[in-house]
Amino acid sequence: MSTVFTRGERFVFEQGRPLDRARLRFHFASGPARAVLDELAAYQNDDGGFGHALEPDLRTPVSSAVATWCAATVLHEVGAGAGEPLVRRMVGYLLDTYDAAGHRWWIVPPQTEDAPRAPWWAYADIGATFGGCLLNPTAGLAGALWEYQELVPRAMLAALTEAVLGRLEAGAESTLDRGDLTAAELFVQAGKLPDGARLRAVTALRRAAARLVENRPQAWTEYLLQPLDVAHTPDSPLSSAVDQSSIAANLDYLVGLQLPDGSWPLTWNWSEVDADAWRLAEREAKGIVAVDRLLTLRAYGRR
Repeated sequence: MSTVFTRGERFVFEQGRPLDRARLRFHFASGPARAVLDELAAYQNDDGGFGHALEPDLRTPVSSAVATWCAATVLHEVGAGAGEPLVRRMVGYLLDTYDAAGHRWWIVPPQTEDAPRAPWWAYADIGATFGGCLLNPTAGLAGALWEYQELVPRAMLAALTEAVLGRLEAGAESTLDRGDLTAAELFVQAGKLPDGARLRAVTALRRAAARLVENRPQAWTEYLLQPLDVAHTPDSPLSSAVDQSSIAANLDYLVGLQLPDGSWPLTWNWSEVDADAWRLAEREAKGIVAVDRLLTLRAYGRR
């Protein structure tokens, strides 16, 4: 296992983005949260939102809800507080771009079409592709606002929260998909989310996870929810919804899947759209995945 970590860390330091190098140092070498925040600031625009390929498959510099959700997960990861300037500007962007009538954020802006991107980030199709954006990315961004609820109008947050909870409960048995589940993780992890709301959300998400997680190792090369995509750590809110033998098998699978350069292969590819842009996006995404894989392996004692 020491070889797995040595290779993974080497890949991140040699080929990963400065942001992911700072994340790696934060988690594995007592690096400062400030260094992570300083690198994250390079992706923030004047409007407070985030762009500049923070989500590697979306290359536009323009702010988007999905890139801002990615930023919110990093802010959560390092425990950034409401006094942090990046946070205050981000919350301002979310309040400015919130669709109050639909209780949602549209996942990408029209300018998405003006830069290289994966085919699923087509602005014209966002309503159909992302279920009206009612949960993806809205649930994740609602979680971000709960992290900094002192900066958010109380009535707005209450209405948004009830909308998210209703959608999670209504779709748990049938309509929730991988993107919805992933977006909702930040919602249930928000430290200031009321306990009653957290319980409702976790209950719904566990039902959905039991339906969506793929337990067959032969299918894990595809873009689907693997056990560890839900049970990132033993104490993850959704871990109890995943069969423990599947988690053990998935850990073995990840260890064996690592490539000689220390990265892990991705389960998606859009090189046929723009080979040069994909080459850069793939390397960046692999750096993100490497940090996340190493964190999961350590959490399960595989270091």
